[in-house]
Amino acid sequence: MDIQNPILEHYAPLNQEAILKILNDLETQMDGFGEKLKITRKAFNVVTEALQNIAKYASPSPDEEVNPCFVLDRQADKYQIASGNLVEASRVEALRQRLEGLNQLDWYGKQQAYKDAIRGNLKNPSRDRNSAGLGFIEMARKSEQPLQFEFVPLDYRHQYFLLKITIYK
Repeated sequence: MDIQNPILEHYAPLNQEAILKILNDLETQMDGFGEKLKITRKAFNVVTEALQNIAKYASPSPDEEVNPCFVLDRQADKYQIASGNLVEASRVEALRQRLEGLNQLDWYGKQQAYKDAIRGNLKNPSRDRNSAGLGFIEMARKSEQPLQFEFVPLDYRHQYFLLKITIYK
Protein backbone atom coordinates (compact mmCIF):
# COMPACT_ATOMS: atom_id res chain seq x y z
CA MET A 1 0.00 0.00 0.00
CA ASP A 2 2.89 2.39 -0.79
CA ILE A 3 4.28 2.52 2.76
CA GLN A 4 7.62 4.37 2.78
CA ASN A 5 8.41 5.61 6.28
CA PRO A 6 6.28 3.90 8.95
CA ILE A 7 6.33 5.73 12.28
CA LEU A 8 3.74 3.60 14.07
CA GLU A 9 2.89 -0.05 13.44
CA HIS A 10 0.68 -2.61 15.15
CA TYR A 11 0.17 -6.19 13.93
CA ALA A 12 -1.97 -7.90 16.55
CA PRO A 13 -5.52 -7.98 17.87
CA LEU A 14 -6.73 -4.66 19.23
CA ASN A 15 -8.36 -3.82 22.52
CA GLN A 16 -8.93 -0.50 24.29
CA GLU A 17 -5.55 -0.69 26.05
CA ALA A 18 -3.69 -1.18 22.75
CA ILE A 19 -5.68 1.63 21.12
CA LEU A 20 -4.81 4.03 23.95
CA LYS A 21 -1.12 3.14 23.66
CA ILE A 22 -1.14 3.73 19.90
CA LEU A 23 -2.91 7.08 20.35
CA ASN A 24 -0.42 8.14 23.03
CA ASP A 25 2.45 7.14 20.74
CA LEU A 26 0.83 9.08 17.89
CA GLU A 27 0.60 12.22 20.01
CA THR A 28 4.24 11.87 21.07
CA GLN A 29 5.39 11.34 17.47
CA MET A 30 3.42 14.29 16.07
CA ASP A 31 4.67 16.58 18.85
CA GLY A 32 8.21 15.43 18.10
CA PHE A 33 7.80 16.35 14.43
CA GLY A 34 6.44 19.78 15.36
CA GLU A 35 3.39 19.07 13.23
CA LYS A 36 0.67 21.70 12.91
CA LEU A 37 -2.21 21.27 15.35
CA LYS A 38 -4.76 21.01 12.52
CA ILE A 39 -2.89 18.09 10.92
CA THR A 40 -2.32 16.42 14.29
CA ARG A 41 -6.04 16.59 15.10
CA LYS A 42 -7.01 15.21 11.69
CA ALA A 43 -4.55 12.34 12.04
CA PHE A 44 -5.64 11.66 15.61
CA ASN A 45 -9.33 11.54 14.59
CA VAL A 46 -8.73 9.29 11.60
CA VAL A 47 -6.44 6.93 13.53
CA THR A 48 -9.00 6.71 16.35
CA GLU A 49 -11.79 5.84 13.92
CA ALA A 50 -9.65 3.29 12.06
CA LEU A 51 -8.59 1.55 15.28
CA GLN A 52 -12.11 1.57 16.73
CA ASN A 53 -13.40 0.11 13.47
CA ILE A 54 -10.95 -2.78 13.74
CA ALA A 55 -11.59 -3.37 17.45
CA LYS A 56 -15.36 -3.36 17.03
CA TYR A 57 -15.95 -5.00 13.65
CA ALA A 58 -13.01 -7.28 12.84
CA SER A 59 -14.01 -10.91 12.53
CA PRO A 60 -11.98 -13.25 14.71
CA SER A 61 -9.45 -15.27 12.78
CA PRO A 62 -10.43 -18.93 12.59
CA ASP A 63 -6.78 -20.01 12.75
CA GLU A 64 -5.41 -17.08 14.79
CA GLU A 65 -2.76 -16.47 12.13
CA VAL A 66 -4.53 -13.55 10.44
CA ASN A 67 -4.26 -10.49 12.65
CA PRO A 68 -5.44 -6.93 12.24
CA CYS A 69 -2.80 -4.43 11.18
CA PHE A 70 -2.29 -0.70 11.50
CA VAL A 71 0.46 1.49 10.04
CA LEU A 72 0.97 5.24 10.15
CA ASP A 73 3.33 6.33 7.40
CA ARG A 74 4.94 9.79 7.31
CA GLN A 75 5.95 11.16 3.94
CA ALA A 76 7.18 14.59 2.88
CA ASP A 77 3.76 16.00 2.00
CA LYS A 78 1.31 13.63 3.69
CA TYR A 79 0.51 11.01 6.27
CA GLN A 80 -0.95 7.68 5.22
CA ILE A 81 -2.96 5.61 7.64
CA ALA A 82 -3.32 1.99 6.59
CA SER A 83 -5.36 -0.59 8.43
CA GLY A 84 -6.44 -4.11 7.76
CA ASN A 85 -8.70 -6.66 9.36
CA LEU A 86 -10.57 -9.84 8.65
CA VAL A 87 -14.23 -9.49 7.65
CA GLU A 88 -16.96 -11.99 6.91
CA ALA A 89 -17.33 -12.43 3.15
CA SER A 90 -21.07 -11.81 3.52
CA ARG A 91 -20.34 -8.21 4.65
CA VAL A 92 -17.97 -7.31 1.81
CA GLU A 93 -20.51 -6.06 -0.73
CA ALA A 94 -22.24 -3.77 1.78
CA LEU A 95 -18.86 -2.36 2.88
CA ARG A 96 -17.78 -1.86 -0.73
CA GLN A 97 -21.01 -0.01 -1.56
CA ARG A 98 -20.71 2.17 1.55
CA LEU A 99 -17.12 3.16 0.77
CA GLU A 100 -17.76 3.73 -2.94
CA GLY A 101 -20.77 5.87 -2.03
CA LEU A 102 -18.69 8.01 0.33
CA ASN A 103 -15.97 8.39 -2.29
CA GLN A 104 -18.51 9.82 -4.74
CA LEU A 105 -19.55 12.59 -2.35
CA ASP A 106 -18.08 16.07 -2.45
CA TRP A 107 -17.34 18.03 0.73
CA TYR A 108 -20.96 19.13 1.10
CA GLY A 109 -22.23 15.60 0.51
CA LYS A 110 -19.98 14.28 3.27
CA GLN A 111 -21.24 16.98 5.62
CA GLN A 112 -24.82 16.01 4.80
CA ALA A 113 -24.06 12.31 5.29
CA TYR A 114 -22.65 13.17 8.72
CA LYS A 115 -25.77 15.16 9.67
CA ASP A 116 -28.04 12.40 8.37
CA ALA A 117 -26.21 9.78 10.42
CA ILE A 118 -26.53 11.91 13.56
CA ARG A 119 -30.24 12.52 12.90
CA GLY A 120 -30.81 8.82 12.25
CA ASN A 121 -29.18 7.98 15.54
CA LEU A 122 -31.29 10.55 17.40
CA LYS A 123 -34.50 9.27 15.80
CA ASN A 124 -33.73 5.70 16.84
CA PRO A 125 -32.78 5.80 20.54
CA SER A 126 -32.66 2.00 20.76
CA ARG A 127 -29.73 2.00 18.34
CA ASP A 128 -26.30 1.39 19.87
CA ARG A 129 -24.77 4.83 20.47
CA ASN A 130 -21.34 3.51 19.55
CA SER A 131 -22.46 2.48 16.07
CA ALA A 132 -23.99 5.66 14.72
CA GLY A 133 -22.45 4.90 11.32
CA LEU A 134 -20.04 7.80 11.58
CA GLY A 135 -16.64 6.08 11.40
CA PHE A 136 -16.13 5.95 7.63
CA ILE A 137 -17.87 9.32 7.21
CA GLU A 138 -15.48 10.91 9.72
CA MET A 139 -12.45 9.36 8.02
CA ALA A 140 -13.62 10.65 4.63
CA ARG A 141 -14.38 14.12 6.03
CA LYS A 142 -11.06 14.48 7.83
CA SER A 143 -8.90 13.14 5.04
CA GLU A 144 -10.59 15.18 2.30
CA GLN A 145 -9.37 12.45 -0.08
CA PRO A 146 -11.04 9.32 -1.44
CA LEU A 147 -10.77 6.34 0.89
CA GLN A 148 -8.65 3.66 -0.78
CA PHE A 149 -9.67 0.11 -0.05
CA GLU A 150 -9.29 -3.46 -1.17
CA PHE A 151 -10.75 -6.81 -0.20
CA VAL A 152 -8.46 -9.83 -0.42
CA PRO A 153 -10.27 -13.20 -0.44
CA LEU A 154 -8.82 -15.65 2.07
CA ASP A 155 -11.37 -18.45 2.05
CA TYR A 156 -15.06 -18.85 1.26
CA ARG A 157 -16.08 -17.22 4.57
CA HIS A 158 -13.49 -14.46 5.03
CA GLN A 159 -11.78 -11.62 3.24
CA TYR A 160 -9.07 -9.27 4.45
CA PHE A 161 -10.20 -5.64 4.33
CA LEU A 162 -7.44 -3.13 3.64
CA LEU A 163 -8.14 0.58 4.07
CA LYS A 164 -5.80 3.50 3.37
CA ILE A 165 -6.54 7.09 4.31
CA THR A 166 -4.34 9.99 3.20
CA ILE A 167 -3.99 13.29 5.04
CA TYR A 168 -2.04 15.97 3.23
CA LYS A 169 0.02 18.39 5.30
